[in-house]
Amino acid sequence: MKTIYFVRHGESEANAGGIIQGGSKTPLSERGEKQATFVGERCSKLSIDAIIASPFLRTRQTAELIAEHVNLPIEYSDLFVEWDRGSFRIGKRANDPAIKQTEMDLITHLCEQDRRLADEENFNDLNKRAEAALTFLEKRPESHILVVGHGLFVRILIGRAVLGKDYTGRDCEHFIKTFRTTNTGITILQYQPEDAWGPWRVLAWNDHAHLG
Repeated sequence: MKTIYFVRHGESEANAGGIIQGGSKTPLSERGEKQATFVGERCSKLSIDAIIASPFLRTRQTAELIAEHVNLPIEYSDLFVEWDRGSFRIGKRANDPAIKQTEMDLITHLCEQDRRLADEENFNDLNKRAEAALTFLEKRPESHILVVGHGLFVRILIGRAVLGKDYTGRDCEHFIKTFRTTNTGITILQYQPEDAWGPWRVLAWNDHAHLG
């Protein structure tokens, strides 16, 4: 049996400013650093054998603050980066009506597996990456793994874990729309390959009690 703790990064400067983040270079805000410290203190009370993080700056900084409490090295993997929703959105205000409509178009049309508005990841891309990320975790030798990642991709990955090969773009849309994640919220998955009901179980979703 294996336990995976998914932690969303702390608040970034772009989160705080309502700006769509530019991939890998957005740092944590002052509040985000405090959030990462709080979750690091909480993680120090958990049994953790390995820390894996997205290489984006906001996840690296969050993982580093957690690692100070857990005293483990950090391994970085591109499998856990955020959903790339297209370079045309970067730097725009999230509340811009045109951008909000584009966001809805991207999510709604995930059911059309090969559809692409521009250079974003479509459902086929996301599904393959989620499957690869889960396989990567399944094959790890550690029993307790902490993954520092991103809000949207964690939702996408959880959907794939729960529904397996039956996962569709419409399912993905529902997971994105109806599941919410808080900065440094903890989501816990359990992997038990011999379980007749299926290998993956969700034990906790977006637990952020450490934030008060």
